[in-house]
Amino acid sequence: MTSMRLRHDFGSYVRPGDDRAARLVNAIDGRQIDVMFAYLEGENLGNRVDFKLGRQFEFSGLDWYAFDGGWARVRIPAHLALEAFGGLQVDGTAVFGLPTFELDGTQGTAADRAFSPMFGAGVSLWGLKWIDARVAYRRTFSPASVNRKLVDDDGSLGLPSGVDQEVVSASFAGNFAGGRVSPYGALRMNLGTGRLDDVTAGLQLAFTQQHLLRALYIRTLPIFDLDSIFNVFALTPFEDARLVFEARPMPRISLQARGQMRFFRSETTAALGTSPVKSLQLGAGGGASAAYRGRRFSGRLDGYGLGGEGGTRAGGSLDTRTMVWWDRLALDARIYGVYYRDEVTEARRGYSVALQLGFNAQLWRGIHLAVLGEEMFTTFYSQAFRLFGALTADWSFRVRR
Repeated sequence: MTSMRLRHDFGSYVRPGDDRAARLVNAIDGRQIDVMFAYLEGENLGNRVDFKLGRQFEFSGLDWYAFDGGWARVRIPAHLALEAFGGLQVDGTAVFGLPTFELDGTQGTAADRAFSPMFGAGVSLWGLKWIDARVAYRRTFSPASVNRKLVDDDGSLGLPSGVDQEVVSASFAGNFAGGRVSPYGALRMNLGTGRLDDVTAGLQLAFTQQHLLRALYIRTLPIFDLDSIFNVFALTPFEDARLVFEARPMPRISLQARGQMRFFRSETTAALGTSPVKSLQLGAGGGASAAYRGRRFSGRLDGYGLGGEGGTRAGGSLDTRTMVWWDRLALDARIYGVYYRDEVTEARRGYSVALQLGFNAQLWRGIHLAVLGEEMFTTFYSQAFRLFGALTADWSFRVRR
């Protein structure tokens, strides 16, 4: 199974491709070829074994990563599955690299070009309808033995060995009372910094087939390569809690209302012992939406507002998609607007309104062309136009006994 794309952009400020990728398609418009995934997959071999070989991206709880290598899972009778994987972290500067999952904090340095092996293992539950759970370990490192020919930032030849990332992740999801009660949770522990980077937990209650109530909480910290100097800065976690009520008065119509709270915590400084004026500041908001999903037409109307600490932001959007030509052509339209007001900086106050039109055409099985144009009006620009295009090709073949 393979997915490849050509990223293309133009304008007064673009980021070009890096290193080998730039030499392949070197141009002022910043285009670059990305192979997002390309792997050979086997499922249920001997009713026990699954495997993938090639470029793949995976997630474990709140841990997302991409690597070139192999992954295997063996299911044993005690409703347990044992996993192991290994390979090389995907390099965004490579000819067919993918920068999406690269670690932040070392861009433009020698560490960003290093070969970084990755390996890990996991244990998960399988075959149980009422619960799903997984615990995994992952380590990414840059050994000196495979980076001897790279020039370090000080001009010396070769890079020293180092650990880029080392994490433990866990997740679970439950399905109780016939699907009416569904709790879930996930976390990611950064062993390199000794911090709990990400935590999320939630609960979904289905009162009837037409009424849902969801509560969710997330706490997250910025994550950097362990070689990055940003790890020594004082980082404050971001916390967000939401409550969502959803109703389906008709099979094709859904209505939703949500409330939101954000928590900003300040701590006493370690060096001087200075206490903050407020140890906890809050932001609050909410929103509502209505959606219709038909056979050939779907649309969604949404509005939201958020105030308190950090300023005010409010906006809304209307999205539609119409399927024509035997469902091979999707016509997309969207209009959205946002108003923002920073409580500190006068320059960060204004609005933006935009209209988007586009299409997604199936040229052949697995080959799609998507084009999207946007005209925007803002406080600072009388008009701003941009055009986005994506040609995607996905291939897969299956062999069965």
